[in-house]
Amino acid sequence: MLLAASIVALSYSEYRSSRPASTIPKVCVRRTTDPSERSPVKILLVTANFAAPGVNPWLLDDLATSLVTAGHDVDVIVNSPTAPRPTGLAGTSPERLRVFSVGTDFAPGGAIGKLRSYISTGIRLHTAGWKFAKQSEYDLCIFTSIAAFSFGFPGRVRRARIAKKLLFVMWDFFPVHQMEIGRIRPGMHKILRAIERAAISPSDILAVMSPANESFMRAYHPGLYGSYVVIPPWASSPESTGTVKNQRFTVLFGGQLAKGRGVDTLLHAADVLQRNETDIDIVIAGTGPDEQALKTLAARLGLNNVNFAGQLDRGAYREILRRAHVGVAVTVPGVSVPSFPSKIVEYCANGVPVIVSVESTSDAGAFIESRGAGLVTTAGDDQQLAAAIAQLAAEHASGTLEARAHAARRVFDSELSVSVAAQRMVDATEASS
Repeated sequence: MLLAASIVALSYSEYRSSRPASTIPKVCVRRTTDPSERSPVKILLVTANFAAPGVNPWLLDDLATSLVTAGHDVDVIVNSPTAPRPTGLAGTSPERLRVFSVGTDFAPGGAIGKLRSYISTGIRLHTAGWKFAKQSEYDLCIFTSIAAFSFGFPGRVRRARIAKKLLFVMWDFFPVHQMEIGRIRPGMHKILRAIERAAISPSDILAVMSPANESFMRAYHPGLYGSYVVIPPWASSPESTGTVKNQRFTVLFGGQLAKGRGVDTLLHAADVLQRNETDIDIVIAGTGPDEQALKTLAARLGLNNVNFAGQLDRGAYREILRRAHVGVAVTVPGVSVPSFPSKIVEYCANGVPVIVSVESTSDAGAFIESRGAGLVTTAGDDQQLAAAIAQLAAEHASGTLEARAHAARRVFDSELSVSVAAQRMVDATEASS
């Protein structure tokens, strides 16, 4: 973290002197769907999360593939401190996509091992990664939260004019969210917030997940130079949506079992439903540090309507998701940060209605409910969540739930697909020129 602090602080101080203090108005995104009307752009994506042996493809893999499909050229620099992969270019990338890893030799264990790996990764990013990046010129460089763990590299690329524009994707308000859910101590907040802001500050474009996210960002990091654009989380379209549904009404939660996920609220809702003799199954797919504690809670409650499916690869996860009738996105109360759980996107992509149980600051539930794709409840309220599950079970029994399933897929196609996200990024880049 000290390495990140020194690098991003240097990037910020040097870059700030070349930027005006005023804030540019929000980007007005022009939507052009005909590829023949667009000029290809060259994009650099800097990320710690990209597919490798044993690592699932996810948001950024989908983005890179979609940009290439749209006719753009994409270079990816992978700076993962936790997933071992050889330094250099991957030999299996498709045409117009190059993946370069700065490399990490081992999967670190323990606090000292993790610290060593992060320091090594930061150094390699600014040596091997820099040598790779400076061989090209890019129209756009994209990086994502947590910004501090890009070690100031995107700002350096922008400052050196290797990239004409820098776009930051805000998914996680670090460190305030981690502090509020108990992952980090409050005493670290000021210094970590300053480090994160320094890493974000060189950005020309700030992509936030929703209007509520934009409002929070403006208040939490006031005076940023970059223009704002709303780009919700995205997913690729599944290969098939024709899987037969389970005979018994099934609710799925898919995600990490960790602090801030609110899975305990889902278990208490399952208890309410079981005591009310509601005929349902709840499947919890995923793993994490709280997995054993949640299994212990389920056993203590005597739940026979809950199944822990464990960690699944993407194909297996999508298969059980398509067999489910409803997907649940649940967070915790007492949080000021407005979240937009990315699992919502996977549910909609597979035509599964959504129950969004989120904090009062979030507009993700209103986004889904207003489009007829599901229901919204208050985070931490197991009675509300149980009632919403029971309502959708009744709609399934009456044959009316299918309308919500179709609405979910329409929301995905129009607003949450990776092709839409990729287009919005390219449009925002052109609009800010």
